[in-house]
Amino acid sequence: MCNEFYTSESDYIIFEDKTATGKKRDWRGKKVRSSLVAAHYEGLEKRTGAPYYGKKAEKVCNCAECLVFRRDMETGRLRLSNAYFCKVRLCSMCAWRRSLKIASHNKLIVEEANRQYKPAWIFLTLTVKNVDGEDLNHAISDMMKGFNRLMKYKKVDSSVLGYFRALEITKNHEQNTYHPHFHVLIPVKRNYFGKSYIKQSEWTSLWKKAMKLDYTPVVHVQRVKGKKGIDAEAIEQEVRKEMEEQKAILEISKYPVKDTDVIRGNE
Repeated sequence: MCNEFYTSESDYIIFEDKTATGKKRDWRGKKVRSSLVAAHYEGLEKRTGAPYYGKKAEKVCNCAECLVFRRDMETGRLRLSNAYFCKVRLCSMCAWRRSLKIASHNKLIVEEANRQYKPAWIFLTLTVKNVDGEDLNHAISDMMKGFNRLMKYKKVDSSVLGYFRALEITKNHEQNTYHPHFHVLIPVKRNYFGKSYIKQSEWTSLWKKAMKLDYTPVVHVQRVKGKKGIDAEAIEQEVRKEMEEQKAILEISKYPVKDTDVIRGNE
């Protein structure tokens, strides 16, 4: 991690990068896990002889090797100004950085939606049965098509104002199967919880129909609540607070594939 150059090792200053709330950003932990991914790519190259894995190993190994921070003269805070990130999908560092970036963008969009449309918000989770690795690609394609059908159904289309959709894939290590599922944050019209309300059982039925399933999938839906009886500005603040408390934004912004599902110990 590079910040300033010193002539002797004893002159190094080790600093901590913290969020606005004081939480320490775990650069070292992510770099350690990325280095482990790089080592496994190297192992794959040796076993298979494929240079593809060697190139991946080199990219991940060099990821975030040097971080250049600059100090904000007004606030005194350090800000990352320059770094190389490999953007390899399984790199722990890049997955973490990607999730932070998506979360930041989503929060700005949610705030603007609250200002312009004053919507209510719901958080929807759509699942299918676990699949084997060789069937995962096909399952994801089916889910994308099914979701598009779901959003076009009249009852859904007339109630929702848009959506943030995130695909998450977790692994069942005992059965060696994969669980793709959608997390969806949806702004709905203010009258949604009246005559336009879609019950959990209806969401389940609609998702089953959209996916053309011969079984009943697990579907979860919950409201992101704000307090009643307060002015518009306070409502916006409360909705934002509730969304953060329920981790609605963070839930749809997290890693597409968790590094804990890729790396277990040093395997």
